[in-house]
Amino acid sequence: MNTLTDTHTIADFETGIHTDISAELYHQRVLGLVNKGALDQLARTPAHYRAWVDQVDGEETPALAFGRALHCAVLEPELFATSYVAAATEHPYRRPTPLQRNAKKPSQETVDAIRYWDDWNTRMAGKTEVSVDDAAKIRGMQRAISEHPIAGKLFQGGVAEATAVWNDPRSGLLCKARMDYYLAASGLVVDLKSTDDASDAAFARSVANYRYHVQHAHYASAFAATGNELRAFLFIAVEKEAPYCVAVHCIDAEAEARGIELRDHAMDTLADCLRTDTWPAYEPRIHRLSLPVWALRD
Repeated sequence: MNTLTDTHTIADFETGIHTDISAELYHQRVLGLVNKGALDQLARTPAHYRAWVDQVDGEETPALAFGRALHCAVLEPELFATSYVAAATEHPYRRPTPLQRNAKKPSQETVDAIRYWDDWNTRMAGKTEVSVDDAAKIRGMQRAISEHPIAGKLFQGGVAEATAVWNDPRSGLLCKARMDYYLAASGLVVDLKSTDDASDAAFARSVANYRYHVQHAHYASAFAATGNELRAFLFIAVEKEAPYCVAVHCIDAEAEARGIELRDHAMDTLADCLRTDTWPAYEPRIHRLSLPVWALRD
């Protein structure tokens, strides 16, 4: 694997698979730099994509925070142990907002909350707190994956959070992809997904709804461009409620072909938009709508 240090953007890395690209650097949004998030925005309209690139990231949602903690617990358990702490009990105060902290005459409750949370942050020394309920779920999901006869073995002997960097051969656009877990010796990429239902039928719907087949196509492009072998792209689906059932999935050839088709269309669209510096939204016409099938039934 290639390595490069002291870089400032993804463009500073040569084509290849890297292990030294931080999450902060990877998630920087750059116009014309393509990852799965960019492809999803382009599937809406180029206008949505351009707004997404220009958007200043807001606060992390609870769902994203939970997913980040779960990934760390499963993929990098040693890092999880040093970076996260499970709350022993529920906190007596909500975290004070910037407005409360800057209030000229804060209430006594606000003063007590600020004092409590300042002390807590000092004692935690930069660790991220996981709530009582989320910590229990993460432990259960982590245990279920480790005890699964297939999934448990797939998170051994590889590297977490490896990043591929390459130029798309059709469009010339710079691309990036971050792998949850990469086993170079066996040519496997493993992607961890938390879900409400890991059954075949339900997860197939998740593949369609969340465009995991487009993600598959994007990663396959990475391996073809970097000269590395990709024997299989596997999804580890783990349910978010007890008993935290686990299933291992891969998509079929038809789904692979559809993912490639959708990705190619998005890449061509972005290349055209960059060339003309135009970012259209919905087609300017009157749109005649039909109700979905389910809405026509009793």
